[in-house]
Amino acid sequence: MRWWYKLTGCAIAACLLLTACSSERPNANMNSPMQEEDLSEEGQTLTVINPETVKDTKSNAPSAEEGKKYQIQTRLTDFRLLGTTKGLAWGSTNSELRLYLTQDSGKTWTNISPASSVTFPNKPEYGRDIFFLNSEYGWIVRDTLGSGEAIVLRTGDGGATWKMASLPEADDVAAIYFLDQDRGWILTTGGDPDSSEAKAVYTTTNGGATWRKIMSTPILPKDTSSVDHTLPKLGEPTGMVFTDEKNGYITMMEAGVPSLYVTKNGGSRWTKSTAFFERDKFTTCERFSLEAPDFHNGGGSTGSVLFGCGRESVVKYNGYFTSDGGRTWTLAPFGLPWQSADSENPSTTFLNSKEGWSLQQATLYHTLDQGRTWTVLPESEKLKEIMADYPEVVKIQFYSPNVGWLLVAQSDKKRSLLMQTQDGGVSWRVL
Repeated sequence: MRWWYKLTGCAIAACLLLTACSSERPNANMNSPMQEEDLSEEGQTLTVINPETVKDTKSNAPSAEEGKKYQIQTRLTDFRLLGTTKGLAWGSTNSELRLYLTQDSGKTWTNISPASSVTFPNKPEYGRDIFFLNSEYGWIVRDTLGSGEAIVLRTGDGGATWKMASLPEADDVAAIYFLDQDRGWILTTGGDPDSSEAKAVYTTTNGGATWRKIMSTPILPKDTSSVDHTLPKLGEPTGMVFTDEKNGYITMMEAGVPSLYVTKNGGSRWTKSTAFFERDKFTTCERFSLEAPDFHNGGGSTGSVLFGCGRESVVKYNGYFTSDGGRTWTLAPFGLPWQSADSENPSTTFLNSKEGWSLQQATLYHTLDQGRTWTVLPESEKLKEIMADYPEVVKIQFYSPNVGWLLVAQSDKKRSLLMQTQDGGVSWRVL
């Protein structure tokens, strides 16, 4: 039956090739100021501008047609800050990715979604399904209906056009990371019953136009030496990052315990870090959660990995930090109270190796010493008001000491709101 899946994958790829390069945008309807993408998934109101602008060829000035705006209501499920005024936000409505870009702190947004034929049955996640280097260069990866191949879309013009490439013999995509506009990596896990969750790493040196497999876990190894420098067959990856062309890191849950794998040769050989996570220090923890590795400012020597220690109905977050490019890791116990474990999403984020924020209910904590001590920021009436109706923290991220975004939700009604602070978390507004 494998030939049938391949044939289906080729047919889908052909359709994508015809549509992905020139995604259609919703037409601005000036007679209908509010357009609802899905009546059951509303909450966030975005002012969208038409990306197709017309200029007067004589004066090079925008014509009356340029800058037409319309409003939509949509449910956002994730976001990514790209600058103090730039950012992405997206969701999936009827299995179609709705991806928006702002360059003016959320005053207006541009729909940069690829063709609707690229379906997303689950919530697209940053670092797994979507990765943007900046507001111009970005990639979207999607598995194609169990065909054994994945489709990788790429843009170099801020989403105005998308080009397509195939990732052959790929199973389930677990992580994607780009170091620059040319060099990137994709991590996959086995989706075929015969693969038994085997891992594979692909790399590109031409911006994602072509991909090459550089590591795969043997399904039936002939001897132990063949798996000494590969990723483990069993284990759930939670994130991947590279700090340069040689050095990379993958966080993984193995038998419910956090672990970190390191490469020093660009991804073809991996070893488990013995300097990361000591299980005997957390004997009272009943369960763990693990975030993706984060090397602050996209590279360099300082980085962190946050993890949660849970017991009964509460959870407490701590972190491991490195200042020497991952050679050594130091545990930083966060001086924060235990919080409700109702939400599976972390509410703690770090801007660098020292400064971070943690949101618990409507109280925002701030640290400048790697989490040892925390200051309670003045209460924001707007944040308190919004979180009374949207109590679930989906994500929080800061791009600078002053600018940060927060996505909150009420999942029972399928609604969300994206908020922004420009004073370090003291005051908030809805974007």
